[in-house]
Amino acid sequence: MESYQQMLISSFLEIAIDQTADTARQFLQTTKWNLEEAIQLFYNNELVDNPSLNGDDDDDDDDDDDDDDVRPPLHVEREVIYGHNNTVQYNGNSSSHNFDDEILSRLGDVWRVEERDDNLASMYRPPFALIYNGPFNNAIDTAKTQNKWLLVNMQSMQEFTSHLLNKDTWANDYIARIIKKNFIFWQVNDHTEEGQKVCTYYKLNSLPVILVIDPITGQKVHSWNGMVQPEILLKDITSFIDLSPSEYHANLLHKRSRKNPRDEIKEDEGVQQTNEIKEVMKICYPTLPEEPEGDRNLICRVAIRLPDGRRIQRNFLKIDSIKLLWSYCCVEFEEAETRPFRFRQVIPGAVKFLEYDSNLNFEESDLNNSIVSVTWE
Repeated sequence: MESYQQMLISSFLEIAIDQTADTARQFLQTTKWNLEEAIQLFYNNELVDNPSLNGDDDDDDDDDDDDDDVRPPLHVEREVIYGHNNTVQYNGNSSSHNFDDEILSRLGDVWRVEERDDNLASMYRPPFALIYNGPFNNAIDTAKTQNKWLLVNMQSMQEFTSHLLNKDTWANDYIARIIKKNFIFWQVNDHTEEGQKVCTYYKLNSLPVILVIDPITGQKVHSWNGMVQPEILLKDITSFIDLSPSEYHANLLHKRSRKNPRDEIKEDEGVQQTNEIKEVMKICYPTLPEEPEGDRNLICRVAIRLPDGRRIQRNFLKIDSIKLLWSYCCVEFEEAETRPFRFRQVIPGAVKFLEYDSNLNFEESDLNNSIVSVTWE
């Protein structure tokens, strides 16, 4: 838990430049360790700049001081914390005031509050007016029903380019009108459960990314990585504006009906060759022995998080080579047989990668009761 919190603090500091770890911890604790809400709260409030909001006890006088040196109590003040009508009453010299709960009780959806035009959060907030509100599967169904292409924007809070897309591309009035008329727009962050599923299914390794999804087949038909300027996006999506998904498939059927039978034979041969290539490309890992049982002092138990979100675990002998981790993963999901990968282990203050060629055993790698994640190379 502590290592996870430290990772969130580091992520906060990457976005909130020139802030301290204490500041990051304060905002993360306020939002119950939700990184996205903490960043949004940081840009929407002035907790850092207003010392009276920190709840510090200013009564540092020694017990031996004379009564004449005791500072009189501060009067009760009222400050506007959020919006126009919500105020918080607090006593400047009280250290027991629970300020976090009062903020959270008023926060709600932090992006939807009324903000000043020069507020950073207002500049970089997501395009709520465009975003389809619902899970990915519902977005596909809606796009299919309305015969529109599904435009997906997968974002990452750790990538500033994601915020630039909100500020420069999705906030563009002309782009917004085009999207609203011709697409179903679905935006999500990669740290959410829905985001992780989509990243895994479409094998998204670089974020942010914009996808055009065919709602009839669910296939990705076009993609852009990184920052995409409005004029570039407008130029590339013109073909999807001119041709709806149903018209696109009608054209495909028409082209296939005019195909030469010899072309179909060539396609079948190509599929067969592809399967043969995949078979040749299978990576050979050591044979996985039976799972050991018995003396716990001789056994190392490891949990593995797979790219599709599943979590598996198994016992190994401490003297076994860690190469058996690769063998075990090949048994659990087919893609590991043909695609190189390695393991990532998060430890307090750092991230360690396990390499297949290291020739270490489980005891030397200190993996007992650890969780490692599969990452593609």
